[in-house]
Amino acid sequence: MTKIIIIDDEKHCTNVLQNLIEKTHSDYTITGIFNNPLQGLEFIKKNPPDLLFLDIEMPNLNGFTLLDNLLPIDFDIIFTTAYDQYAIKAFRYSAINYLLKPITEKNIVKAFSNWEKRRNKTSEKQWQLFHNQLHNPKKECSQIALPTGVGYKIVEIKNIVRCQSDSNYTNIFCKDGNKILISRTLKEIEELLTDHGFFRVHQSHLINPQFVNGILKQDGGSLIMNDDIEIPVSRQKSKQINEILKMMIRFK
Repeated sequence: MTKIIIIDDEKHCTNVLQNLIEKTHSDYTITGIFNNPLQGLEFIKKNPPDLLFLDIEMPNLNGFTLLDNLLPIDFDIIFTTAYDQYAIKAFRYSAINYLLKPITEKNIVKAFSNWEKRRNKTSEKQWQLFHNQLHNPKKECSQIALPTGVGYKIVEIKNIVRCQSDSNYTNIFCKDGNKILISRTLKEIEELLTDHGFFRVHQSHLINPQFVNGILKQDGGSLIMNDDIEIPVSRQKSKQINEILKMMIRFK
């Protein structure tokens, strides 16, 4: 039996979550709903859930402080929050689950689906990555947590050579020769890595210009990576070859 607890200071929000969970996952059991985070904290100490839906901004006790009072945490969390660009950025780089308010049926179904695929508790390294990014929001994140089939692997972004689509998954190729298959689409990874200079050269390929060794312009164009792999450049991107060249010069 999967046990769920909901904590949010707004009663409307807990009502919405309760109704959506009961509608979409009636086989799960909601063991506690709290609008007072202090009461929720005391309940969790005696009745730990499998999954906690936790609001971030609450009076008296915010979500992060509540969790600090529960360490070590032996359950998983899906944060619920209104839009905050810095918090969302921290969530995404650390691969910690979150839902944006207002919460819809579609979003909660997706959140449960992502959680059910792994059922892995958030690691200490993920929490550290999250806190570092959250408290230094203007500092460029140097690491990213990659969700694999058995957990999460944290890698240095500068060591990622290229990313290749594999249906709803993505293969991440690293400088040390390791290949990591993650349960994220290439589009999702692109959204996180574009700010780090990564370039989508093809429907199936995202590359780090730092590791481009050469460019072949015939037949639409292709790139030679430093691992000697030739990456095709789509016709839509072929006109941007010069931009890739400039990136190569920038990163060399």
